[in-house]
Amino acid sequence: MHGKYALYTRPQDGFIDTGSGGGIGWGLTDSMEKPEIKNEVIIDAKKYHTIYEVKNGQGPAPIKTKEGWLHLAHGVRNTAAGLRYVLYLFMSDLKDPTKVIYKPGGYFIAPEGDERVGDVSNVVFSNGWVCKDNGEVYIYYASSDTRMHVATSTLDRLLDYVKNTPPDRFRSYTSVEDRIKLIKKNLKIIGDEE
Repeated sequence: MHGKYALYTRPQDGFIDTGSGGGIGWGLTDSMEKPEIKNEVIIDAKKYHTIYEVKNGQGPAPIKTKEGWLHLAHGVRNTAAGLRYVLYLFMSDLKDPTKVIYKPGGYFIAPEGDERVGDVSNVVFSNGWVCKDNGEVYIYYASSDTRMHVATSTLDRLLDYVKNTPPDRFRSYTSVEDRIKLIKKNLKIIGDEE
């Protein structure tokens, strides 16, 4: 962008202590040799008492689609059982990658069953995904710092999910309202198809 390299960052005060700011940052650098970001922008901020509360961070490089940059990120919440890492999706604008245009509420992938047990329990994270020419997407993720997995989807399905899943409004009541609206919409679509 503008003849520079774009970097995603995860600003925090220390490895465990994330400090008061942070989230997923974005910035430009002139060179990858001794890169220096002079203007960092938080594009996906931390939010207390959500899956984005502690150490959310960009996963693999986003996938460029005709509708925007599709991001796969990990979110961390501090629970009574310790930190819980999940994966979530969001989309940013093609021309302005700092502008988030879609962000579904909740998580996309969370540790389940055997994925919850390992060297660092209750964790999933991803550093890679592949979008093939036929639209298939392979999402490589690890669980509990012990195993590797691959989930498969399609680009069309992921775009549908990210665009049509309601955003998190951070209140139980509003989340229930949104889910009821989504269920009614889906039932209407099914009724129209029959």
